[in-house]
Amino acid sequence: MKKNYTLLLLSFLIIGSKINAQCGSGCTTTISTANSSNITIVSGQKLCITSTGSVSGLITIANGGILCNEGAVNSPNLWVAGGTFNNYGTINTNQLMISQSGDFMNDGTASIDSLLVVDNSSTFNNSGTLTNQRFTTADGATTTNTGNITSDYLYDSIGVFNNNGNVTVNFDIGNAYNSTYTNGTNAYTRINRDFYNSTGATFNVGNCMITVGRDWYNSAIIAGPAGPSCGGFNIAGVSLSSGTIGSIATNVDICDAGHPVTGIDGNSGTIAATTTYCTCSNNCALVGINEITNATSLDITNLYPNPSTSNLTVVYTNKTQDAVTVQINDMMGRMITTRSFAFTMGENKIELDLSTLSNGTYVLSISDQKQMNKKRLFTVNK
Repeated sequence: MKKNYTLLLLSFLIIGSKINAQCGSGCTTTISTANSSNITIVSGQKLCITSTGSVSGLITIANGGILCNEGAVNSPNLWVAGGTFNNYGTINTNQLMISQSGDFMNDGTASIDSLLVVDNSSTFNNSGTLTNQRFTTADGATTTNTGNITSDYLYDSIGVFNNNGNVTVNFDIGNAYNSTYTNGTNAYTRINRDFYNSTGATFNVGNCMITVGRDWYNSAIIAGPAGPSCGGFNIAGVSLSSGTIGSIATNVDICDAGHPVTGIDGNSGTIAATTTYCTCSNNCALVGINEITNATSLDITNLYPNPSTSNLTVVYTNKTQDAVTVQINDMMGRMITTRSFAFTMGENKIELDLSTLSNGTYVLSISDQKQMNKKRLFTVNK
């Protein structure tokens, strides 16, 4: 009988260690059921919400306090006022502010209407999934993303935003007032509407082409990777610059869908001689956080005429005899058409009928059997 009690005790310890594997030990208060009270966590306190717990009251985490969540936080407002908030569960809130050197680490799933990271040394580290309407990093704060962020509007003001994961902005992105936005290696950023880079800010494109679904405005600094790598912007609408694009040691590629003779629609600033136009084929795509992108056997070498009225000729090289898939999407990502072809090694040429497409800009992609692809923009102007 004693042996059975010992086994039972060991099993409880094992289960308990799994439950506390993320939040760890040292919890001064533990919530494992539904709790609707307003909560203030002060220095020396650590509140742990287990996987079966949930809170729905207002939450304030003061300097030196810790909130660790493995359950559900459904509070209307959260304030990390110098404390630490570690999330491994779910968050659903109207407003979350990190200030006074506070820290917010999201390794779970967060839905936040308005997220503000503000003040020197305040940090937001996201390795999970974040969806929100408005997201601002300001006044010396830093955001680092290695996960997935989807936001309607994303703004930086005297802030630092480091993207090493996936960022999708449904509407506009603004990088201003000496802020720095940096795309890491193979980091993905998509802007479905307008791009603004202004007032002493620096936007580092990394080695990927960033889609801008409408207009592109730069009055500050656009930086790129050291050659021969390239990265830049695919721009569907107007492109205007009064700032600086690139440098002698870097390679920024600007691809305006209208293909103006000057490369962009209007320039009154400085464009480095190393800047290229619609030649960078390094179009990064939304991938898993730890997914490794293999080299594709395809390369699109030419599209003509572009803009087109009714037909488009696509010239590409294929290093294998594998079948390929040609797909056309609009600038919102919706698939218009897809066809499969079997071609030989070397240069291939196909003719596409565009007679059913409306005027606008589209994305052409060619994929091999490994699902790796190359993409180019083209315009229909009838």
